[in-house]
Amino acid sequence: MARLLDSVGLTSMVDIHTHFMPNRVMDKVWAYFDAVGPLTGREWPIKYRLDEQARVAVLRSFGVTAFSSLVYPHKPDMAGWLNGWATQFAQLTPDCIHTATFYPEPGAPAYVQRAIDDGARLFKAHVQVGDYSPTDPLLEPVWDILERHRIPTVMHAGSGPAPGRFTGPEPVAEIMRRHPGLMLIIAHMGLPEYREFLDLA
Repeated sequence: MARLLDSVGLTSMVDIHTHFMPNRVMDKVWAYFDAVGPLTGREWPIKYRLDEQARVAVLRSFGVTAFSSLVYPHKPDMAGWLNGWATQFAQLTPDCIHTATFYPEPGAPAYVQRAIDDGARLFKAHVQVGDYSPTDPLLEPVWDILERHRIPTVMHAGSGPAPGRFTGPEPVAEIMRRHPGLMLIIAHMGLPEYREFLDLA
């Protein structure tokens, strides 16, 4: 990795798409990818199945000077405690960008604002795993808050590795129409719909 960075005149890099979660949540995510073969037609091996500190050390060895935790919920009443965990992780890991998340639920605006007040600089939305539409009315005040504070959201909205009920570019295009100042980073280039997502840029 150092050779690659040197070849483009860089000494370090920032990786905003890394995942650190509470152990029991991380174990479930890894179990999903261990079993994803029938959905994707291929295995999806976890290369860095290591504890937190070992994964942090790997990132640092690659020349990564800042990275994210990118926590995300799959059900209601989960985002708030994930945000609490992510706050503690960022406090203990200074090179981790303070990350937070949300879910379409009545309490979302309050805990999103609280996360921002606590220092969150990046949010994660996973519409495939969360099985929600980004156009859900419960998220309108969340998008308002994030747009007003100019805080980016990494959103998994593409239909890979397997499509969800709300994946694809159309819902994202709609919230971009409603919130033209919203900063979205479409994870994995929106694959497999990368052309359609690129048209939204």
